[in-house]
Amino acid sequence: MIDLSTYSAVRSALFVRIQIDDYRTSPSGSYTSEVLNFSDHNANYVINTETYENIGNLLSITSSTSELRATPDTVNITIAGIPINPNIYEIVHSKIKSAPVDIYRGYFTSAGVLIGSIQGRFSGFVNNYSLNEDIDFVAKDGTISVQLECASNTSTLSTKVAGRKTNPVSMKQFFSTDTSFDNVPTLENTEFMFGGS
Repeated sequence: MIDLSTYSAVRSALFVRIQIDDYRTSPSGSYTSEVLNFSDHNANYVINTETYENIGNLLSITSSTSELRATPDTVNITIAGIPINPNIYEIVHSKIKSAPVDIYRGYFTSAGVLIGSIQGRFSGFVNNYSLNEDIDFVAKDGTISVQLECASNTSTLSTKVAGRKTNPVSMKQFFSTDTSFDNVPTLENTEFMFGGS
């Protein structure tokens, strides 16, 4: 934990990294892998050789609760001021859902010097997204805000299904020569008189 008690003024900045494996800018374009890096910092900033683009007040991230245990919280990332053409195509035609998301936080002095190191704030994936359109009919212009609903990695683990089926097909996937489950289909719906004479 960073000790901020000795500083008279401190600014915080959030840095967002989204890894999109199927990214494209048009409906007929080919998919490529793309990493989107952006922040609400007052200037572009480099973390681990990656430049995080400054979008300032156009970025909004919901607050999260600090707890001792990891919880399946969601975080909403809103990016406003996106022009309708051509940038909206990059969102609509890319496969953003399930893309890994990492959010970092850095504390800076009033002179812009980093205090301590960049800390992890959230790790998860894009669970859903929505587009909100704002049209100015007089100016014949419009902007779109994109809201990404991000679920934490903990929520993924809570919905994980573990185990195997008790049938011969499932058994042969793991042990191809094992015959111990071969009679299971014939035993299905059979009544047994346990404890009977």
